[in-house]
Amino acid sequence: MPEIATTRDDIRDLAGLHLWHAGLSNCSQRVRLVLEEKGLAWTSHPVDLLNFEHATPEYQAIHPKGLVPALVHDGRTIIDSNDIIEHLDGAFPAIRLSRSRDRRWLDLADGCQSALRTISHEILLKEVRILDAARLEDFGRKHRNRDFHEFLHRFATTGFDDEALTGCARVLSSALDQIERQLRETRFLAGDDIALDDFSWATNIHRLRLMDWPLAAHPRTSDWYFEIEARDSFKAAVVAFEENVPAPSARARGRLENVLRSVGLQSPG
Repeated sequence: MPEIATTRDDIRDLAGLHLWHAGLSNCSQRVRLVLEEKGLAWTSHPVDLLNFEHATPEYQAIHPKGLVPALVHDGRTIIDSNDIIEHLDGAFPAIRLSRSRDRRWLDLADGCQSALRTISHEILLKEVRILDAARLEDFGRKHRNRDFHEFLHRFATTGFDDEALTGCARVLSSALDQIERQLRETRFLAGDDIALDDFSWATNIHRLRLMDWPLAAHPRTSDWYFEIEARDSFKAAVVAFEENVPAPSARARGRLENVLRSVGLQSPG
C-alpha cells in the first residue's frame, strides 16, 4: 500500500479523513464512492486540474506524482485510488466491502487506467481542455511527474491518433469481456455481495458511458452498472460532482465510432 511521507507539518497534524480530489476524475470518484458507501465523514479538498493546482509545490508535497486523489487519514498520506479504498475498508470494518481474494479486479482496473485516460481525453476533453505552448511549458517546469507531462504534451500538441485509440479500445473491450463473463456467474464481481471491486469498476464504466461507449454487447455489465448507479452513494459521490460534464463533439463521436468498429463494437448512434 503506497503510504508516503509528506514534508508538510500541517498535513501530518490533520485529524480524520481528508481527500484531495477532482470532480470528474474516475479515480477520485471511486474513493468518494467508497467513503459514501461506508457512511464516513470526510473533509473535501478539491483540486482544480484545469488550472494546474496539482502542479503546485503545496500539492506535490502531499502527492509526489501530482495526481489525484490523495487521502490523509489522521496524518497518514495514502495515494493511488485502489490502495486508498482498500485502506478505508480495513480501517473502518463496520461496513465491510472486502474484495476478490486475488485482487484480480482492482489490478485489472489499475491496468486499464492508462487506456481509459487516453481515450477519454481525446473523446471527452479535446475541445474543452485547450493548452497553449506557454501553459504547457509552465506546467512542465512545475510538475515533477515526467510521464504525466509527456502525456499532457502529446494530448495538447499532436494528440493521440486512431491507432493509439484503437489499442486503448482493445484493452477496455477485453476488460469488459472479462467482467461480462464474471457477471454471468455472480451478481457482483467478487461474488454475491457488493465489494470494492464493483465500486472500482463502476466509475470506469461511468466514464465509458459519458463517451457514449456501447454496452449492448455486455448486457449483464450494463444491468450491474445501473444497479450501482441507482445507489444513494453513487448519487452523492459521482453525480453530485458532475456539473458541466462535457459531451463528445460530433467529430469525437465519429472518431469513437471508427475506433469501436475496428475492435468489433457497434456504436449506439
